[in-house]
Amino acid sequence: MLRGIILLLLLGFSYSAPDISVPVGSNFMLTCPGDPDEDFLFPSYTWTFTSEGGKDVQLNSTEPELQFTPVELRHTGLYTCVIKFQSSYGLVKMKRRFNLQVQEIPAFAKWWVVIVPEGSTALLPCHPVFQPGTNTSDTTARWSKGEKGFTELKIMEKSQSSDEEKGSKTAASRISWASKADVDDWSIEITDVRQEDADLYHCGVKVGSKKEMVLVELIVEPPPPPRCLNQTQPWEACPDPENRSWKATVGESVTAFSVHLYNKLRGSHHGQNLLVSPISIAGLLSHLLLGARGDTRTQLEKALYLPTDFSCLHSVMKEMREETKESMLMANQMFFNPNHALGEAFVNQSLEFYETVPKKLTNSSEENVKMINDWVQRKTQNKIKKLVESMDSSTEFALLNAVHFIGKWKSSFEEKSKDGEFMTLSGELVSVPILYSSKFTLATTYISKLKAQVAKFPLTGKSSLYVMVPNAASESALRMLEENLDENNVQAMVKEVNKVIPVSAEVTLPKTKLTTNMDLATLLRKMGVTGLFDSPNLCAMFPGEEPVELTDGRHQAYLSLTEQGVEAAAASSVSFSRSFNTFSAMQPFVFIVWSEQTACPLFMGRVVNPEKEARRERKKERGREKHGSKETE
Repeated sequence: MLRGIILLLLLGFSYSAPDISVPVGSNFMLTCPGDPDEDFLFPSYTWTFTSEGGKDVQLNSTEPELQFTPVELRHTGLYTCVIKFQSSYGLVKMKRRFNLQVQEIPAFAKWWVVIVPEGSTALLPCHPVFQPGTNTSDTTARWSKGEKGFTELKIMEKSQSSDEEKGSKTAASRISWASKADVDDWSIEITDVRQEDADLYHCGVKVGSKKEMVLVELIVEPPPPPRCLNQTQPWEACPDPENRSWKATVGESVTAFSVHLYNKLRGSHHGQNLLVSPISIAGLLSHLLLGARGDTRTQLEKALYLPTDFSCLHSVMKEMREETKESMLMANQMFFNPNHALGEAFVNQSLEFYETVPKKLTNSSEENVKMINDWVQRKTQNKIKKLVESMDSSTEFALLNAVHFIGKWKSSFEEKSKDGEFMTLSGELVSVPILYSSKFTLATTYISKLKAQVAKFPLTGKSSLYVMVPNAASESALRMLEENLDENNVQAMVKEVNKVIPVSAEVTLPKTKLTTNMDLATLLRKMGVTGLFDSPNLCAMFPGEEPVELTDGRHQAYLSLTEQGVEAAAASSVSFSRSFNTFSAMQPFVFIVWSEQTACPLFMGRVVNPEKEARRERKKERGREKHGSKETE
């Protein structure tokens, strides 16, 4: 007997009552069972409810769960559940309490939110809705402000017969009705909005004994900081300018840019000859980058495959220009509207890095076109005579880059003119003038990654012409070569060919003259430089001015392969392995004019049909023979 009493004393216990809050109208359930590991045998459940007044009521439920569908305010109180069951030791009771709090769902407070910049005019709407048929002809509106305990702003009485305003004239001096024509419109306007006007406004409209209220929160945004705040400073200095790794970085970036540029163009020039000067476009964009800040700088750096915030670009570009001046002249120039001042730091650094002094545009579009084209013609040795056809009268700034390249063969071709057959992509053989030598010294090998035979033609001025001839004279073979032409394979090709010992070989090349004229603006869009067309951040170039946008961009290039060597020119603007004893390129091929000094491409392109240019050359030759004169290109 003593053992049974002890068991009841030890096992009869209850849990404390947790607070449970539920919203009125919801569905809810209280669950009585306790520890699931208990050995409940033949359980029975009893529920008791104690209201807030302290009265106990035994509920009818004998289930382990108590359902509330839905919860009502009268359900607030203390619920007690008693479980009686048999265990291996005898009879056991357990008790559990729940303190249930039923809460009213609070009503939503609703108000309009008006956000305006400081100094502008704010419209605070007040359109209360009355029951249909309510006569609103004689109505009073009371506007006040203040989120906690409204402070009276002014009283406005408006009726069909008269408008009368009462209240503080000081407070009302910048306030007026938004509409005097509509008697049911109680909106107001606040002119010259200030920071102290920001608050919660209360519009109370009274019609007889009926009253409606409208809340309006006015948020006044501070004026934006100046567009170019802290972004007009000079381009940061290059740390350790003598570090040779900076030059390698730029060379790799220009190579990656060149291949990306070529791949964007080859699809839009399907089955056509192609020529582009990546170094000219890169030189143009790097000068533009000198004046760019923020997101525009980041976007240009990404397009040029440069490391983020790479400060040494401009000093390296200057160094490259100096090193290659024996064979290549690269020049930059800018023209600007004198009504808009250029940033002093940008002008000074343009002179330092690009040897450029800005020139003024005139009021005449025709004069501006002539001025730009004359500059391009001089810098390209008359190879490009008309870069721009016209200029919009709203042009504020024009940035130019011109490149002229001459590389003479280190070996020689026969001077006597010959013709040979060139196989086009269609399989047609066309007769074209050729460059031929039975003993031309060059390095040639097969590059498996490109699926092409590659020859390196050494040129004066520490540069070379790489010619890549695919396995077959077919569109698929040419496409495979071009698809494999990425920056890694180009760098690997140059290294691999440089390991090959040059040998004397029979060489045949088509005499070639290529010209191109492309829309650089569209090309830049395709390359992801979209920020130049939508309020670009050129704050170092135009500090404190309204943003300018790129409206036009042109790129022209020229290249010829003659008995003397390779001559090429380009101009860009924005406004804003096995060895072979013979090497023949008498089928479609891809070429790169490569600078050994800068370790990057100067020109890239492909020849798929030189016949058109060949006919033009023959016509000129016949003209020279007829007049007994020699014409120098």
